[in-house]
Amino acid sequence: SKFNKIILKRLFMSKINRPPMSIARITRNMKKEGNSDKLVVVVGTITNDLRVFDVPKMTVCALRVTEKARDRILKAGGEIITFDQLALRAPTGQNTILMQGPRRQREAVKHFGAPGVPNSHVKPLVRSKGRKFERARGRRASRGYKK
Repeated sequence: SKFNKIILKRLFMSKINRPPMSIARITRNMKKEGNSDKLVVVVGTITNDLRVFDVPKMTVCALRVTEKARDRILKAGGEIITFDQLALRAPTGQNTILMQGPRRQREAVKHFGAPGVPNSHVKPLVRSKGRKFERARGRRASRGYKK
């Protein structure tokens, strides 16, 4: 099925292309109507998020779940299954939500492109955060001008 093809493709992905998924993001998607009883599938790691206070009861399937995230999901009365259990439970992906972490959130990605070019919001690669590094004209009003 199409669901299995996607899962297989994602299992072969490198770690960079399997970004971690926070409990907050999963919770946000579970709150949408019709999603509360579905099974969450993440081909990657599920991590804890301190910004979320109440984790709803949910069934998740992931490659890895961090210790704190595991405790919180199980404490809420949820369950964590592996991909072989998922294959028996939902062979064609019926009643599941397939989720992915934010791929472009890596620090390295923020440096892609050319800094200093007009309208480019690329983070420059700076050796140090000191006074002498990228703090001169154009960066501070007290040093000539601030762009």
